[in-house]
Amino acid sequence: MKNTFYLGETKDYSKFNFVEGNRDIIDANVNKIEKSIKEMGIQCPILVDESYRIIDGQHRFIALRRNGLVVPYIVSQRATTSGVDKLQESVKWKALDFARNRAVAGDISCKEALKIADEWFEESNKKMLPIRSLELLMDGNGALKTKIRNNSYLINKEVADDVWEAINVMSEYPMATTPFGQKIVRALKMIRLSIGKLDLDVVSEMTDKNHIKAYSSETEQYDYMLKLYERASKALYKRVNRN
Repeated sequence: MKNTFYLGETKDYSKFNFVEGNRDIIDANVNKIEKSIKEMGIQCPILVDESYRIIDGQHRFIALRRNGLVVPYIVSQRATTSGVDKLQESVKWKALDFARNRAVAGDISCKEALKIADEWFEESNKKMLPIRSLELLMDGNGALKTKIRNNSYLINKEVADDVWEAINVMSEYPMATTPFGQKIVRALKMIRLSIGKLDLDVVSEMTDKNHIKAYSSETEQYDYMLKLYERASKALYKRVNRN
């Protein structure tokens, strides 16, 4: 009977390769594993495919390499890079991990969304988190991770750009919450989808006249901001016509 698995140990770290599109290395995870290894030793080998690409255990590998320790590994003929997310059960993949994985695999929408997300992250002085941008850029609403996993993630740049401009206008005024936060971004997107293009003069008016606050409920946040927007729109219209 042909063996499917092979067990080995080595200190030849160059033998192994990281999977392109795997989730990002989290330093806190490496540090936690490193501490455990120093206290109890390595208890679980890493899993690699026949090309020695690390399918599961990249954090363990880095911790071992950092300390010059032997790397125990299992070569699996069944392991493939396409199932890397399903094998990493200790730390579940997030939407951002899936997006990067799909981008490497050639998904145009994920690739473009990640590029824009990085740009907005820098433009906002790291206030607009990439995950928030991916959600804003997503065409319509729904579960972000599910859409990316199912390869049904598409972007609507027109809507996202409109909301992004509104967020930047709001950031110029004092607020009781950050305009780059989840609830504000989602509420603005919902308003944009329900009424059409946002008037930046109205956004400026509503933020200038109100110390915008955050609600625990997304529905309440949307209703609250929609009322402020409509009230500001009427006030601005009256003022313009009066003059």
